Amino acid sequence: MSLSKVKKILFFASDYKIGLSSLLTDQLIAFSRYGIDLIAIAGEKEQEQGLTEKINKEKEITINRITGLDEHTDFKRLANALKKIIKDNDIHIIHVQNNWQLALVSYIKYKLLFKYKIKIIYTLHGFRHNNAWKSHIAQIVIGTALLLFADKIICMSCYLKQKFKLLSYKIELLPLGVPDSFFTLQIPPLPGNGLQMIFPAQFRHGKNQDIIIRAFAEHIKKNNDSISKLRLPGTGELISQMKELTIKLGISDRVEFPGLLPKEEIRQLYLKSNIGIISSNSETFGQSIVEPFVLGRCIISTPVGIANDIIKEGINGYIYNTETELVQIFSNLYFHQQRIFQIGQNNLKEKDIFNWKSISQKYNNKIINTL
Repeated sequence: MSLSKVKKILFFASDYKIGLSSLLTDQLIAFSRYGIDLIAIAGEKEQEQGLTEKINKEKEITINRITGLDEHTDFKRLANALKKIIKDNDIHIIHVQNNWQLALVSYIKYKLLFKYKIKIIYTLHGFRHNNAWKSHIAQIVIGTALLLFADKIICMSCYLKQKFKLLSYKIELLPLGVPDSFFTLQIPPLPGNGLQMIFPAQFRHGKNQDIIIRAFAEHIKKNNDSISKLRLPGTGELISQMKELTIKLGISDRVEFPGLLPKEEIRQLYLKSNIGIISSNSETFGQSIVEPFVLGRCIISTPVGIANDIIKEGINGYIYNTETELVQIFSNLYFHQQRIFQIGQNNLKEKDIFNWKSISQKYNNKIINTL
């Protein structure tokens, strides 16, 4: 059953430098399919080829393009173009995804003060959280802007909400969803050949693939494991350093670096794995936590993003803080592989919390209908 369309939302579907985002495209389409009345706005680029075509197939969605929207220059020109779209479509609720978009909409809102009421929803995606001092400054700057200009703030995890607890009266917890293909898929049995692990992520500071690599090498040496494998899809400035580390530790034949892959190929790698592993310093949400969770994989994660919200120790996966703890978890699961299968089954039973339908209903009831 679809939701009743009561209020029209202007939804920013693109982000800084990348343009139309694959994640925001999925969110936009899901919200529209479940009855939320949306007009999309984006810059001229797209993160992956075919995203614009994907939106155009949805008869209920109109997409407006503003050239240069995601370049963060020419503020007044962009504000005037945006103001025209708002007035032409009689928009009173606007959902923004970053600080630049918030600044544009806030400028328009106060320029039209007493003439045109606008409510602003802000999804908190990130705040330089892998750098301690930049994170602290960003929290102050973003927190002040949200205090002044946002009417509702969406946090995707309790971990993120805690970072902005002074704004809790404006915050609603709402996770991101996982593409429908993850739910409609006939999921094959989990691989039974040891630990088949995957962590799709950028190779940059704060993602800490080196911790997983060293722990995996120690596990192989300690337990004489000849069958387990680690897959690290992605690209970035530290990828060469990580490859060199596997050579130095003598496990280059046990660690795969498939490169930057589209979502469908990542999904296929999840299906070849039985463990989703995360080593980040910080995550606002954690797609690499949620996607294998929905596919019934065991999750091993640092206490970041959505991990603490969904992982019960030994039931849905494991939380670790140190490399030594990670080695112990590897040993435990390697010698008791049935635990991987049981955890996978437990996660399949709870996967619907990341279904776009239920998320869309919460968005409508908790956010749109309260503005």
